[in-house]
Amino acid sequence: MAVKTLIFNKLLLLQVVCGSRRQLILRIKKMGNDCTFTYKTLFGPVPSRRLGISLGVDLMRHKTCSLDCVYCECGATTHLTLKRKEYVSVDRVKNELLAYLSRNEKIDYITFSGSGEPTLNEGIGDVIQFLKADYPKYKVALLTNSTLLDQQAVRRQIKDADVVMASLDTATEAQFRRICRPHPNLDLKALIDGITTFRKMFGGRLLMEYFVVNGCNDSLEELIQLKKILKRIDADGVLLNTLDRPGTEVWVQPVGRNRIKKISDFLEGAEIVQYTSVEPEMAMRHEDLMARLVSTIRRRPYTARDVSRIIGLDVETVQPVLDRLVASKQLTVKQGDRGLFYLAS
Repeated sequence: MAVKTLIFNKLLLLQVVCGSRRQLILRIKKMGNDCTFTYKTLFGPVPSRRLGISLGVDLMRHKTCSLDCVYCECGATTHLTLKRKEYVSVDRVKNELLAYLSRNEKIDYITFSGSGEPTLNEGIGDVIQFLKADYPKYKVALLTNSTLLDQQAVRRQIKDADVVMASLDTATEAQFRRICRPHPNLDLKALIDGITTFRKMFGGRLLMEYFVVNGCNDSLEELIQLKKILKRIDADGVLLNTLDRPGTEVWVQPVGRNRIKKISDFLEGAEIVQYTSVEPEMAMRHEDLMARLVSTIRRRPYTARDVSRIIGLDVETVQPVLDRLVASKQLTVKQGDRGLFYLAS
């Protein structure tokens, strides 16, 4: 670990000495296989039906968020906040992207998501502009819980993204408090007004995601109100999601297939997010397989089959690595509907 930290510091010094990103990229390439770069803010890439092959960028410390959603796959929020600051160093993110993208890996989207709300990092606009200026061939996506879209500064910083997937999990204040467990200074009306205002200025593709929690936000009253709100927002699409991996609270249950199909019909064709089979199509990106697995699983729980698809290796190759990580207490396991899920300890 000390050697890897030294390598990263060396890269930071190189950027200062070289004086340009282009020169830094050339120096990184010359390093070749002599060292392994440690990625702390990047994870994946992950195959996605909507985004193709998506490289994740995590701008937050683990579970720093403005919500503490009962269904969250990342676990309970440990730092509930609305304060914007540079939680993760923007320079660190840029240098990791430089190191990764200089290798010309096959990816379609660079996606801001991970273990907290990305827009809480006040440097998100800086990273988006960096990508647009230096790597315009890659599209940029943002997954957001929508809580900060009522702030003009946030809307300005993310307006150049190509796709924004914004969450709206409830249509009434009571369910907002029950399901999303927001910061005390948040209210649902301001959240909805923020999405509506952002929609008017955003030139990219806006998708609304509604996470259906059985017995909470799936009532007719809730859905009637939701339909009115979605009509007002007029997004490019609506995604219906329900529990697939273990959530934060054990009482949260997924909505059955027939029920979610009826909700989709009521909302006039909302797309149901489904767990789909994706053939392995990516070669190894990082030489350190174990480090990459831990980095990816730290953001989301996955089964061994999920991991095999992400890594691009068969289950027989991945399973022994997962077993070793569990034995060393870097990962733990939890039974779910789809099988045994691996979570970061």
